[in-house]
Amino acid sequence: MSQLLSSVLTVAPILQKAFLFDCMVGVTDREKFLAYYPAPGLNLGIKVGDPLRPGSINATAIAEQRRVVRKISKEIYGIPYVAVGYPIIENGQVVGCLATGVTTDQEDRLRELAENLTNALEEIALHTESLAREADDLAQASHTLSDAAVQMENKIVETSQINDLIRTISTRSNVLGLNAVLEAARAGAAGRGFSVVAEEIRHLSQTTAQSAKSIFGILDEMNELVNLVSKEMEKTLNHSIHQSTRIQELSAVMQRLRTMADQLKQAAAAASREE
Repeated sequence: MSQLLSSVLTVAPILQKAFLFDCMVGVTDREKFLAYYPAPGLNLGIKVGDPLRPGSINATAIAEQRRVVRKISKEIYGIPYVAVGYPIIENGQVVGCLATGVTTDQEDRLRELAENLTNALEEIALHTESLAREADDLAQASHTLSDAAVQMENKIVETSQINDLIRTISTRSNVLGLNAVLEAARAGAAGRGFSVVAEEIRHLSQTTAQSAKSIFGILDEMNELVNLVSKEMEKTLNHSIHQSTRIQELSAVMQRLRTMADQLKQAAAAASREE
């Protein structure tokens, strides 16, 4: 056995403990395993004396005389891991291989978590955008209803003015009718027909006055309702604006979370040390 290969066999168990992560270490000559030290979470069941398998990382590193890095999927040994094969060269000849491996199970879970987080954030972002559009539509509708309420208040004021005019005419008609009745009474039999007409005028003016009073009552109730609607619409508008602001803030938070998820994916990819 070459002196260099013997030295590697001596330091292999020390080298395993020097790694930051749990690491398996294997040492081979050109044909078989001379030593194998499994990691707590990564044991391929290799035994000293097992021959090198064609196409394995050890055989490849020896055949091609270069460092080989390969990620092994979970389907091969049930454990995903990254292996590094480094040819041991002495006097220009390859005498063996030093192989190390670390599990990528944690990195894969981290990557899967990052992907799930990204997908969840994308879905939440879609709902947030939809809520933002609905909040804008609600705010626009509130503006429209608020403007309509103001216009209704103006119309109620105009109607009240017309009603005042009707009541004034009614009062004057009543006074004229009363005067006509008095004049008809002075005229005696000659003014009897005129007295009937005057009485009807007084009766009509009283009826008109009563109707005007009822209209005023209805208008007052409508005005109260319009004021109530205006106040509620103002509250709704304020809530809509507040909601829109909060949604914008939520969108900003979602963007930061999406960036963090992307960074997690990049960290997982870097940690896997793929070739």
